[in-house]
This record gives sequence, C-alpha cells and structure tokens, in this order.
Amino acid sequence: MDFHFIFDGFSQEETEDITKCLTNILNIPEGSIPLARRLGVSWGSLSQVPPDMENDYATEIIEKIEEFEPRASVSDVSFSYGDGGTAMASIVLEKGDGGIAG
Repeated sequence: MDFHFIFDGFSQEETEDITKCLTNILNIPEGSIPLARRLGVSWGSLSQVPPDMENDYATEIIEKIEEFEPRASVSDVSFSYGDGGTAMASIVLEKGDGGIAG
C-alpha cells in the first residue's frame, strides 16, 4: 500500500515531519514492535476485496493516526488503484489538537 498525504493548514516543516512519522506508523505491521504492540496497522484487511478492504483499512488508518500522531486529524481517506494492482491511499489531514486536552 502506498500513501499520499494531503495537508490542510500545516507549515512546510510540520508537513515534512508528520509525513515521516505517518509513513513509519502506517508501514509497521501491528504487533511487530516489542513493548509497543499497538504501534502500526493490521495488514489482515489488505487481502480482502477492494470495497471491504477500503472500509476496514480506512478505519484502521484513522484510529492509528488519532492514537499515535495527535498533531493531525484525518478528514478523508480515499483509494485509487494502479495498472499493476497497486493500491494508493490518499489521506486528507487537518490540524489535530496536538494531544492537549481542552
């Protein structure tokens, strides 16, 4: 799965840093990091047919970004497919609360 992040209201520095963090989070299989078993996403839904995979994987993306990257909030996730069957998730991000309780 490839990812395309679309940032709304972020500085260039924030965009670069958050892109690195999200790329790491979304490319780690959940459960593979000792002492941080919730980090990463479950790859189980990637073998499903596209409509089911899209729903399950989008939900997983939203939950993990909410949990591990409080600087961003997901406003939309959409999927596109390449000729070779590769999938691309386009993720639209808005500023999150930064983990600060309000």
